[in-house]
Amino acid sequence: MLRIVIVDDEVLIREGLARMISKESDNFDIVGTYPDGRQVLDGLPELHFDVVITDIRMPQIDGLELIKRLKASHPHIRSILMSGFVEFNYAREAIRSSAVDYLLKPIDKEQLFELLYRLNVERKQQLEKEAGYRSGLLLSLLHIEEPSTILMTGLTLPQPYFTTFVLKESCQETVCFCADSLRQEKESLFDDIEVHKGLHVLIWYSERKLTSDEMKDIADLIMGEPPEHVQHLGSSCSYNDPSKLRQAYIEAKQACDAGIYSPKTFHYANIQEISKSGTVTTAPFSAFSESLIHDLQILNVSGVMESVHKIFSELRVQQAYSDQILHICHLIEETASKELQEFKAVYKRVITHIRLQENIQSCTSFKEMENLFTSVFSSALNEIRTGRLEMSGTAVETVKRWITANYNQHAELNHLANIVFLTPSYLSKLFKQETGMTLTDYIIEIRIRKAKQLLKNSPDLKVHEIGSEVGYPDPAYFNKLFKRVVGVTPNEYKRISI
Repeated sequence: MLRIVIVDDEVLIREGLARMISKESDNFDIVGTYPDGRQVLDGLPELHFDVVITDIRMPQIDGLELIKRLKASHPHIRSILMSGFVEFNYAREAIRSSAVDYLLKPIDKEQLFELLYRLNVERKQQLEKEAGYRSGLLLSLLHIEEPSTILMTGLTLPQPYFTTFVLKESCQETVCFCADSLRQEKESLFDDIEVHKGLHVLIWYSERKLTSDEMKDIADLIMGEPPEHVQHLGSSCSYNDPSKLRQAYIEAKQACDAGIYSPKTFHYANIQEISKSGTVTTAPFSAFSESLIHDLQILNVSGVMESVHKIFSELRVQQAYSDQILHICHLIEETASKELQEFKAVYKRVITHIRLQENIQSCTSFKEMENLFTSVFSSALNEIRTGRLEMSGTAVETVKRWITANYNQHAELNHLANIVFLTPSYLSKLFKQETGMTLTDYIIEIRIRKAKQLLKNSPDLKVHEIGSEVGYPDPAYFNKLFKRVVGVTPNEYKRISI
């Protein structure tokens, strides 16, 4: 809507113009008529308008002076100068330098409307351009705790105050439709930013701080007809400091998040109605982390999932926000990554086709969030468990081949277990079961067998050199171990062999 001010010292002219323009289109809004430029300037900055139609000659501040001052203080305001034919030459240079439009008296109605329609189109295009630039800045500011001075300097809000609304719905198309319908109905009152699928941030602008009743009216306007799908809406306090944009977003998001615990299809809350600190806590995770780690180490999937369900039960009792829930999910994932070597690779493959974090945030109920995370997490664990069970049949042979190829290296049990994706305790048990020997005894056997070959086939090598070659750099220990296994010392064995 094009907001217009008319300034002329002749009451019949200014009132006649106002009636004529108002009747022409709902796109034209006459916000004031004044007999002199002084009254217009005195009404600033509370007086908001896009176009001033002014006569040249007026008693206190004439039209040329009014245009000059408006250009200096409010450069976005377009000016239309009305002048008689004899005044035109006088005004021509001022018109050119000020880049204003002009109309000759008597006013041609068609010429006036053509000009106003053009200015309205230009204004809409300018607003769309400004809104696009502003939306990019706003999206950045919503996620930056301490925005830079450069970012803040580049941001100009349409009104002094703003209130943030966060809208979430199970049907993404409906969210977009609500925002588009509202934009057509209430032009330029808000910016709509899609943070991610199904979650929109509406920054509502106003000349003053909104009351709770006004916020509720806006909420009703945003939601429109009774929703067919689940809808959650939260609002922040009103602020007049752009540096509070992120705070307002967090407030509105927390108020919106309260809806995941509501059985109603539609939920609206203002942050002042939510009596919670919003501090992310790890207490629900810490209480069950020990049992979670234990079951992860032995790949007891049912035990792991039981711990996860207990953690979610605590989150429900605390009525945690979605950011808190995601934080706990990340802790569970990190713990699994530490305890299971192949977890990251498998988990990444499991969630390849879904954007897990975004989908969890888009959920409209706590149970839906829990089911989404646990189904993905348990799928990854079961895939790892299946893979390990399939590998267990060849695990012993794999370890034996590694030892044979690397007999002179220090073989740690954890390293060998990681090679075959088994826990150390399970590998030890499996190896003894299939070979009848412990891993340590098997490594000794392989090393002594190699030492016997070297003693027999490499007469130029000294005994301590052979000991080092097979992994025993201490000559005394090598001699003692060799005699215990073979029955004679390395030197005796060398003489006998030769």
